Amino acid sequence: MSQLGKYLRQDEKILWSGKPEIIPFIFSRYAGLSLFGFIWLIFILLMITSMPIASAQPFPFMFYIAFFILFGLCIALAPLLVEILRYRNTEYAITNQRIIAQTGVIGLDTRFVELDKIQEVYVTVGLLDKIYGTGSIIAVTAGYVPVETPSRYGMLVRPAFRAVKNPYEVQRLLQEAMKERSGA
Repeated sequence: MSQLGKYLRQDEKILWSGKPEIIPFIFSRYAGLSLFGFIWLIFILLMITSMPIASAQPFPFMFYIAFFILFGLCIALAPLLVEILRYRNTEYAITNQRIIAQTGVIGLDTRFVELDKIQEVYVTVGLLDKIYGTGSIIAVTAGYVPVETPSRYGMLVRPAFRAVKNPYEVQRLLQEAMKERSGA
């Protein structure tokens, strides 16, 4: 049973629920930043190994090297750690009345969107999504309030249902639920 069941109304039932696939979920957002961190680390380590061993380096120099290594580790690993923690708390559901998306690193952010408020549903498939058979389902509501998509101000936020297995099937199910809800 879905953890989102506690948010259901009395006459509401879950049509679909799921979690994202872990690899595309974790690596789709900050892969570039992590890659930069690993390249940074390789560059620093190559610099260190190319230094003459015979010459004793003064303490401040070694302190700077340690700082740059720590900086590279933070750039490479912190975004991945955040996404792993976010993955643990991420779950999606489509009910006969609304969609529910829950995510968060420490606290939980739960978003509810009524099916009759959704105007457009589309799927995006990136490179990792192609490899893992996943995609993101994005729902746009009336008044251009996207459900966790890039805003018109350029701020990047998450797609509604990110890294979902069989995204076109989930999109079809959502559109059928929308049609039933509207009575069309």
